[in-house]
Amino acid sequence: MKETIEVSSVNYEVYDRLRQRIALGVIPPGKKISIRTLADSFGVSTMPVREALRKLQAEGFVTFERRSVTVNELSVEEVQRVFTIRLRLELLAAEWSLSRATPDDIGVLEDILDTMANPKIDVKEWRTLNKLFHMRFYQCSESSHLLELIRNVWDKVEPYMTIYSSSVEDFQEAQVQHGEILDLIRNRNLPVLLEKISEHLNYTCEVVTKALANKP
Repeated sequence: MKETIEVSSVNYEVYDRLRQRIALGVIPPGKKISIRTLADSFGVSTMPVREALRKLQAEGFVTFERRSVTVNELSVEEVQRVFTIRLRLELLAAEWSLSRATPDDIGVLEDILDTMANPKIDVKEWRTLNKLFHMRFYQCSESSHLLELIRNVWDKVEPYMTIYSSSVEDFQEAQVQHGEILDLIRNRNLPVLLEKISEHLNYTCEVVTKALANKP
């Protein structure tokens, strides 16, 4: 006798949307979450919201307290450590990606940077394209396991990129660094590419942690 198991997509949808809201800083670090309010906003019962929050707690995004759920807020030291983890993973991804990147892949990266160079670009769009630029290159590694690890680390630090965006007058320095990274990809210069990626992430980390340390 065969038994058919139907898995509802509701639980996953609630989890995915909630994780995105936290990762993008829509629900900022330190914010207390009302399960009932979230359930009403999603048009679901409290059960899938509670299950999603339990999963997010296991992943380190939220903490259940006696009467509430709070989005975890990283200290300056914790942010630095997450950036260190991100750097180690991305250097490996760059190493695996460089030899596999095709002219079409490089063309996509060029198009992304061209769009990011628009001086009137919205901050939110720039952040989205910034992540896309890096992840699109790392997709060339053809390692789904490595990409999953990198995405998880990105999501941990992504809420703090709002601080980065508000701490720089413009994105000119980041754009210069992106252009240098792209040139090194074109030239297949792995040793210098790894150095430049390290400089780029260390620069971003320094801006974020300095602003976080001065946050009232």
